[in-house]
Formats: sequence, structure tokens, C-alpha cells
Amino acid sequence: MNIGWYPGHIAKARREIKEHLKEVDLVIEIIDARCPMSSINFLNEEIKNKKRLIVVNKADLADRNELKKIDVSFIRRVIKDFDGEIVFLDSRNNNIQKDINKRIDILANDIVEKSKAKGINKVILKAMVVGMPNVGKSTFINSYVKKKVNKVENTPGVTKKLQWAKISDKLLLLDTPGVTVKKFENNDYGINLALVGSINDNILEKQDLAYEFINRVYKKYYKLFIDRYKLVNANENSKAIDVMNEIADNTKSYKKGGDINYEKVAELIINDFRKGLIGNISLEFK
Repeated sequence: MNIGWYPGHIAKARREIKEHLKEVDLVIEIIDARCPMSSINFLNEEIKNKKRLIVVNKADLADRNELKKIDVSFIRRVIKDFDGEIVFLDSRNNNIQKDINKRIDILANDIVEKSKAKGINKVILKAMVVGMPNVGKSTFINSYVKKKVNKVENTPGVTKKLQWAKISDKLLLLDTPGVTVKKFENNDYGINLALVGSINDNILEKQDLAYEFINRVYKKYYKLFIDRYKLVNANENSKAIDVMNEIADNTKSYKKGGDINYEKVAELIINDFRKGLIGNISLEFK
């Protein structure tokens, strides 16, 4: 599969993000725990001189063994000069303020100390929240503020303009639209982002995407598939098409005439993965 999605509002958002970077003290980048390498924002060159907090979101949906590999050295595979903080969370959890504030205090220490040296005791920090579409930026802000300040939907492209949110007397957050790329240098990244919902579903062939998903993860997670879909004929070496066929049989996914409704099967598999119903699955592993 060749993945590409770069609508006009994303191109505009990238320009606006660059324009507003000079206004902020630090960047909070939200990435998806299930595909951290794929979802690290590509704006590295633009924000490399900013303090940076990486929020590994949706950690509750990822393979816990793969999560353990996400550390500073891991992040530096993409962000070579990364010298920030990393925090893992499920943004639907409303008890995230203490942990996030602790990380921000660490990152902002130099800024606060320099301001105090100039006689400025009250410092209002400005942070920009960035990330790929649908990684949970608005959900993160809403949970952090503990009230609904931005529209949140499980659809890429909901936030289409930059919006400021006041967190406290000490912090302002600038929410930005999800930004992707015109073309992925590594098409695997595009497929991973499509699987987690960062690419508009309307441009995708769901059957191909589900087939690719099974091809990628089944051998590692086949027991989860067997448990979820009550598969009796599947084993570790089953082919993707055979897995889809048995899922179709078990869920009565047929068209009129008796042919398998692969579109329905694909929709089921992808939605189950995104909701964590198959189990804790990561898309990037050795």
C-alpha cells in the first residue's frame, strides 16, 4: 500500500505552526505509543531549539514490552539532538496534571531562573502542543485542564486552527492541528499511521489495510487474535487471508449470495485494534 494524505488545511497548519514557534517557550509533542517512530512529528528542524516534552499517549493500548524500549536513546533515532523529557500516559486519565507539571517545571527551570535574574518573578510560560492527526492532542489538553476546552473527536483533522488554552496563571497552551507529510520516506510509517487513525479513512482501502495489519503483527500476537475471534483453525503460521476468512465465518460476515464481505471484516478488525479490543498491540518491533 502507498499511503499519502496532505489536504490543504494541513499545509496551512504547518505554515502557521512555524510562524507561532517564536512565541512559545517549549513544545509538547504527542505521539502514539503503538507506533512511536512513525508518529514523531517531522517538524524536528523547526523546533530543534525549543525545550521539548514527548508525551507517549495511548500507552494503555500498546504492548507493554515494546513500551519499555521507548527512552531517550530511542527518541534520538529520529530527534538526534533530543534533550527533553518523556512521559507515558493515557490522556483519557484525568489525573495527569501532577506528572505533566513536574516535567514542565524541569524543562522551564532555565527560563524561570533567567527571568528571576532580570527581576521578573512571575513567569507565564507558553507551550505549543504538536503531533500527527488523531494522536490525542485535544484530549490531552482537555484532561490536563480538567474541563472541555477543545472539540475532541476520534477523527483526524478535527482541530483545523490554532487555539490557545489557559491552563493556569503560569501556563498557556497553544493547540495546533495535526500535521502529516506530503510523502512518507518510509511507507511503513504511513501504513502505521493509517492503522491508528491518523490518515483519513475515506482515502484508504480498508481491506488492504486490514490484510497488511495481520501480515505485520499476527505472528507476534496470534494468541490475541485466536482469543478475540474464537479461531479454531488458526495457528502461529496462518496466512492473513485464512485468518480473515475464519473471522468472517465466526461473525457471519457475508454478502447476499454467500460471498465473504471483506469490507465488513476489515472494518471490524481495524476498529477492534484501534479500541484495544484485540489486546495490547504495537506496530513497531524488532
